Amino acid sequence: MSAQIDSIPFKRLSSDSELYPFDCGNADLTDFFLNSAKDSMKKLLSVTYYLEAEGKTVLFFTLSNDKIAEIEQKNGELLFSKSFFRKLKDKFGRTKHRSDYPAVKIGRFGVNKEYRGTGRHWGSRTLDFIKYWMITENKTGCCFITVDAYATAVGFYKKNGFKFLGEKERKGYEDWQKKNSDYGNRELIDDIPTFAMYFNLLSLIDE
Repeated sequence: MSAQIDSIPFKRLSSDSELYPFDCGNADLTDFFLNSAKDSMKKLLSVTYYLEAEGKTVLFFTLSNDKIAEIEQKNGELLFSKSFFRKLKDKFGRTKHRSDYPAVKIGRFGVNKEYRGTGRHWGSRTLDFIKYWMITENKTGCCFITVDAYATAVGFYKKNGFKFLGEKERKGYEDWQKKNSDYGNRELIDDIPTFAMYFNLLSLIDE
């Protein structure tokens, strides 16, 4: 798998990068890549990587530093219970217990509409790339990958091994799914919520 992953010619965005056309079907993601990613990079908030082919941008993703801490809040409420964090800590052995663990955050991730359903599985291959990249090439410690996944993308992340960051997020998504059971057949959905998810990089080392 690593040989295939290493062969993906991602580019790191720079202030001089000339961007090809891109539309992932999500106006917020598309606008960020075309109009805001460079500014975010200049302010050291995130780093963007992208893939080009046939005069178009196939996909892009942004990474930034993050952590999973014992006390996490979302919208002013605790994100998960103490028992949930205790289960995370148990993965490291008692001598490695801490009040937080380092992570990398996928801030934005978009695949061009024209490259979906082509059988190349660009989205999943890119997640594999990020996972193994963080293990083999990351310059700092990194135990987890986190993402605030749009509700419409939760299935994609679950398929690629991501889990909800606590029961509240899981139940929140299930409630949204029940109320929007036909979202797959709708072109546009207003006010798509996000749900915190994570991937445990130790699961790859322990394989």
